Amino acid sequence: MKIIKYVFITLIVIALLGFLLIQNHAVQDRLFKNVVNEILSSTSNEIFLDDALSVAVCGSRAPLPSPNRAETCLLVQAGTSKFIIDSGEGSAANLQSWGIDFTDLEALIISHLHSDHISDVPEIQFQTWLGGRKEHLPVLGPVGTASTIEGFRLAYELDASYRSEHHGNILPLEAYGYDVVEFDGDSTIIFENKDTKITAFRVDHHPVDPSYAFKVEYKDRSMVISGDTVALDVMVEYSKGVDVLLHEALAKPLIQSMEKVTDESGNKVLSKVLFDIQDYHATTVEVAEIAKKADVNLLVYYHLIPAPRNYVSEQMYVRGVGEIFSNYYVSDDGTLVSMPAGSDDILIDTIN
Repeated sequence: MKIIKYVFITLIVIALLGFLLIQNHAVQDRLFKNVVNEILSSTSNEIFLDDALSVAVCGSRAPLPSPNRAETCLLVQAGTSKFIIDSGEGSAANLQSWGIDFTDLEALIISHLHSDHISDVPEIQFQTWLGGRKEHLPVLGPVGTASTIEGFRLAYELDASYRSEHHGNILPLEAYGYDVVEFDGDSTIIFENKDTKITAFRVDHHPVDPSYAFKVEYKDRSMVISGDTVALDVMVEYSKGVDVLLHEALAKPLIQSMEKVTDESGNKVLSKVLFDIQDYHATTVEVAEIAKKADVNLLVYYHLIPAPRNYVSEQMYVRGVGEIFSNYYVSDDGTLVSMPAGSDDILIDTIN
């Protein structure tokens, strides 16, 4: 009993000494310096393999809120070429906190002009500008992108001038802005170099029109990114034999349950929204059927509607999927999928 008493007293003394120490300014300064050094040491975090097709999920949710998840965003690297496909709220903060250098973007690519796919575009512009970009940010998107981006440019024009005047040549005003190229048609190649090709193909997200999906090919590896769409045969066609299919999906059991609860609670507006969104998104089961028909190697769910918050809701989200297609993965913010060239390997990791 005496030993327990002495141990208890010792722990109290240690805790008291620790508390007194952290009141000391010199100790506080030292601890804060260590924190800053740790942050700075991660500001150049290279997450991608040298010779591979890779995709990092910088935003995994749809507009419905979910803790610790950003709205839709994918950072793609094909060899040495980087692309961001869509950039919803919170996604730019993810990229910044992960310490990823994306200043040298080939392009920011937009699938369609819903707010949860474009709201962080100004932040991507600013972060790449602050990172040393010397020219306008290249943006590729469907018809309507130019006027939308011009709106962003005008909205932040004064902000840019203030920052450039304050910080001088680290933020040259001539580098602020965007170079927009719009694409249209049912299928069009929007980027191509020696090893990489990106094809945009039209999907159905009515009344959002146009809306596009993308096939990304790098050497002998490939993936398809769905954007927002209902289930379509064209998705099967473009996904035939690809390594990875990243597809948005709505979980009907969850959404219909939420619709019922909100209606019963008197929230008619949210109940109506939850009813409406069911007619322009593919369901989790329909996406599994697409993956099976296309014989893809891995199916990754993203733009999760709604994003699961715990084990139970994740089981509900994928209800019925395993019976159709077993090799699937429900993404989170920070999911990293890598496909090394000259290999059949598909590596799944998490960015911390």
